[in-house]
Amino acid sequence: MVPKVSIVGAGPAGFALAADLESHGTSVLVYSHPAHLQHASHVVDKGYLRACGVIEGSTNPRVTFEMSEVINFSKIIILTVPSTGQETVLRELKKFPLRQHTIIAIPGNLFSLIIDAEMKIEHLLETNMSPYCCRMSEGDLDVFGRKNLFSIAALQKDLSPAFTAEIQSIFPTNLKWCSNVIEVCLSNLNGVFHPLMILMNAGRIESTAGEFLIYRDGLTPSVANAMLAVDRVRIQIGEAFGFRLDSVTEVSNECYGQHCTDLVDLAQNSQPHNTLRAPPDIDNRNFSEDVPDLLVCWHGLAEKLRIDASPIKAVIILVEMATGIDYMETGRNLRKLHLEDISRTELIKRYSVPRSQ
Repeated sequence: MVPKVSIVGAGPAGFALAADLESHGTSVLVYSHPAHLQHASHVVDKGYLRACGVIEGSTNPRVTFEMSEVINFSKIIILTVPSTGQETVLRELKKFPLRQHTIIAIPGNLFSLIIDAEMKIEHLLETNMSPYCCRMSEGDLDVFGRKNLFSIAALQKDLSPAFTAEIQSIFPTNLKWCSNVIEVCLSNLNGVFHPLMILMNAGRIESTAGEFLIYRDGLTPSVANAMLAVDRVRIQIGEAFGFRLDSVTEVSNECYGQHCTDLVDLAQNSQPHNTLRAPPDIDNRNFSEDVPDLLVCWHGLAEKLRIDASPIKAVIILVEMATGIDYMETGRNLRKLHLEDISRTELIKRYSVPRSQ
């Protein structure tokens, strides 16, 4: 029997996953929200999706605009929408019984804690990042890089080996199973890279409309130093739970099979990074997703754990000053994650791992 997977999210990440899965023999249905038809409409009108880069060739993924078709097509639903769109998807999903379904959020950013409080789903899983570094224009997909592995965990405990093997069989990329969703969230490097990259290059982005290479030209030693300050807080949070988190450079090297010595070396010599152009303005997901749904979450965890989170708070405040948006209030704070009223001791007990692991 041909395996089937529903993909919710018809952006670059969703179509990259669809192209990759179909090339490995999986039947795919891609859902596009009726209010976000930019990429799906091009694919439907052309009758095919053309991919180049690390994924090559043309395919004709089935596209739907009806969530009911998503539910009926497969018991496995993969969300590739940005975390800023996950709650919109949740409102659609709540219309259907999903007690026999598995939902995988790519990336999750602790979405499982939000969705679990509102509906019952058999399995809720999260990854730390998308497997692909990609862009899309007029139905053509350019995949700059595909990770060798990425992290995943389930909200539910005691998964059977058969279940984890089934999930691995879906993905062409290796999965690194983490202890829980907190560890996966702390393994999302976008919170280290993206906000500071845009913040510390904001003047150049706005004066040139992004006419430069964001990593190669924008990740200089001073920018790297600021990123490392944020990364140290991320690692400290992990240590409080007993996680052994690698540094931002080590995780990136592991994902892409590289040997960069530091962040500046990565910016200059990592092929998935050193050709990426800067965005034309600062109004993009590097702020709108990675600040409220990663940095705000990390900041809340650090404060609850009594860890000095001043480097993360400084980034959040500066982004709020630049954009006028109160991300501390609108983002994934502990209240929205249903963690506000538990004690530091209970938080550690719920999500920690034994030190010997």
